[in-house]
Amino acid sequence: MNQKYIIVAFLVITSVFGVSCKNDVTEPDNKKPAPVTETPKYEPPDGDCLFILGQSNTIFMDAYMNKVRKTPTPAGFAFYTSLSNNAVQQDMPRYKTYLDKYPNTVLQLAIWTGERQWGDPGYYLDDIVDGKYDQNIIALASACKTFDRPIFIRLGYEFDGSHNAYPPDKYIAAWRYFVDKMRGQGVTNVAYVWHSWGVGAYYGHDDFPDYYPELPAGTAVTQELWYPGDDYVDWVGMSIFGIGWGNLATNSVVQWLITFAETHNKPVMLAETAAIRTADGADPAWVIPNTKWLEQVFGLCRDNPAVKAFTYINVDWMADNPSSSWGDTQIQSSTPTVITYWLDHIKSFQHADSTLYGKIGYVQ
Repeated sequence: MNQKYIIVAFLVITSVFGVSCKNDVTEPDNKKPAPVTETPKYEPPDGDCLFILGQSNTIFMDAYMNKVRKTPTPAGFAFYTSLSNNAVQQDMPRYKTYLDKYPNTVLQLAIWTGERQWGDPGYYLDDIVDGKYDQNIIALASACKTFDRPIFIRLGYEFDGSHNAYPPDKYIAAWRYFVDKMRGQGVTNVAYVWHSWGVGAYYGHDDFPDYYPELPAGTAVTQELWYPGDDYVDWVGMSIFGIGWGNLATNSVVQWLITFAETHNKPVMLAETAAIRTADGADPAWVIPNTKWLEQVFGLCRDNPAVKAFTYINVDWMADNPSSSWGDTQIQSSTPTVITYWLDHIKSFQHADSTLYGKIGYVQ
């Protein structure tokens, strides 16, 4: 199920093989990374779970606000960018303008770092480590400091998915390089979300033996192979799309990720979720027909105290991308039963109010 990547990719397709743009931002001399202990988590108290509205298309966000529930405002909004060309410089001012309309909210920002269809495994990650995008990382750091709000960054989201094909060593190197660069710029309002695809990890030794070394006998392929380390990660994230994830209470990968997060004292973010249509073939008339998927996701949040953030993608996938078969996952388009169920349950999640920043430890 990779239709959603087309939505993101078309924004950057012309720039994947381009060079990073030049700008007037210069890196401070002798600037060392900020101490790891100063890196914020922005974790809400036990029993609270942030509701973040996604993703990227403000038309759909506004539709939710106007037709489902405008007050209180969601705790945050989810957007995308990349490090290629002028994406950061073009995107961040737009996102700031949008969020400034909603005080006491957070930004959840995904950063695209390439897909296997565009080059050798990890090609974009190599470019990051080689410094190709340094000026744009510096521009991103500068922009983040102007937001005056907490920001959750998902670099190389769904790192373990076959659609990305990120070799673990390349991913870890790029992640650490990026975080060190951001810290070196004095960014203090960003938490870093290590975001898994939420299914069995793709380790491509059979497909790409030159990029994925053969693992020692008996080595289990788990997401831990891609883990940059506790000093570089603030949250553990995962995706959950449609009923394909099955019973979340017994889903082995979902439960492994939650246990891993708990072991490493990290909160969990459901970083991308939607009640998509999972049957083959497009159906322009399809809307969320029942509450089965919502029951699973809300139950996962309720039964696992480590889950501290829930991002729902309230979009019409086919309207954004005619080749998609994922249907219309907007709550306001769904059946009356679904809308009622949503309203009854979403009210228990943490929304934006005057207490939010204090609860998650953000000081303006």
